Amino acid sequence: MNGNLLAEHDNLKGTTDSRLQISVGAGQDVYVMVAAAGPGGIPADPLTPGTGKRVLTEGAYDLTIATGGATDSDHFSVDLKAGDVLGASAAGRATRVVIHDPAGREVFGSSQDFSFLYAENSPMPAGGNAVADFVAPKDGRYTVGVENGDGRYDVTVEAYRPGSELNPRPDVLTIFLDFDGARVNTRIYDPSGGNRDLSPLKKFLPGWGLTAADENAVIDGVVATVRENVEKDLAAKGTNKRFAVKVLNSRDHADPWGKPNVSRVVVGGSIAESGIQTVGIAQSIDAGNFGKEETSLVLLDILSAPSAQTGTSLNRYITPASDKIAFIGRAIGNITAHEAGHMSGSWHQDQFNALDAIMDQGGNPKGMFGVGPDAIGGTADDVDVDFHEDVLNPGEGFTGIEDSLNRTAWAYTRGAN
Repeated sequence: MNGNLLAEHDNLKGTTDSRLQISVGAGQDVYVMVAAAGPGGIPADPLTPGTGKRVLTEGAYDLTIATGGATDSDHFSVDLKAGDVLGASAAGRATRVVIHDPAGREVFGSSQDFSFLYAENSPMPAGGNAVADFVAPKDGRYTVGVENGDGRYDVTVEAYRPGSELNPRPDVLTIFLDFDGARVNTRIYDPSGGNRDLSPLKKFLPGWGLTAADENAVIDGVVATVRENVEKDLAAKGTNKRFAVKVLNSRDHADPWGKPNVSRVVVGGSIAESGIQTVGIAQSIDAGNFGKEETSLVLLDILSAPSAQTGTSLNRYITPASDKIAFIGRAIGNITAHEAGHMSGSWHQDQFNALDAIMDQGGNPKGMFGVGPDAIGGTADDVDVDFHEDVLNPGEGFTGIEDSLNRTAWAYTRGAN
């Protein structure tokens, strides 16, 4: 017992129950903690009593802890080409599916079915006890393992080329950044939703002490950050030699929304207007980018709230030493790139480890905003947050190392002639 977090899990689909499965080595002592969701959960130092924040809820609950007896583990080799999109689903007595790369590293492990987050027209296998998806960054022999069961099982393993690569002509996918406000049917995020009118970016400028005269500079910062993260970095660092994407925006370009191969990120609106309790949300998590006409939101009410109201406000990190506009543009741009990353297939990564990455889950705003060691945004030590290879978020039930840079890069491939 060293106080290291091995794994955690929140709600299962459709319930408030949790299920966590881990492998424990012989002679290893592990401890199980049960807590309410939210910021009061894990103690800062699990070896020191009293280092938790506070109790959120109290009451009776049921806890079942079981150790597995004899379990079966089968592994199958799969030869993949760079960009191949692999899906696997296990049913029957198997309860875990895991993918390893040619070096033997675990690159995706799952004991759950989160395929309801796939794009509506994704061809990936779904259903059963465990579903996994993966995009191969390079050619090689990968393995799919079926684990944690004893008895008969069914496993489905399928591979596809990226959705954009299947276009019948050399089209280039577009990401449209809409700063003008928009009407969005929020049923794509919540079945109880409907058409909602979202306010434009300019409505939220006073919350940061800015005026209408500052709008263009903020938009410049957002657009430059998205283009750096999505256009430039993925072209320079990814393995997709046919990578191509266009990043357009509502100030400088005619609105292409509604045309084929155009997804949009609406940068504006509030929780009250949208009915969505978050800062950002994507329509899907779409490995291979088969849903090429989707909508994501980056809501601005929390980001522009007074610093005393929420730790997620950008105002928490703004002082007289800040280049305020540069910081606001970059922070919003990072969140915008994060939601585009979901639409192009990446899951959340660990937001509390040493590496700040674009696909980090919410909960560590300082990391997502690129605030440097001085804890002030818009200063010389600010961090350039990018797509990275990093550990999948342990709180969402997946395991392994996700290469979000190449998952995103292979989502944007120039169509075949």
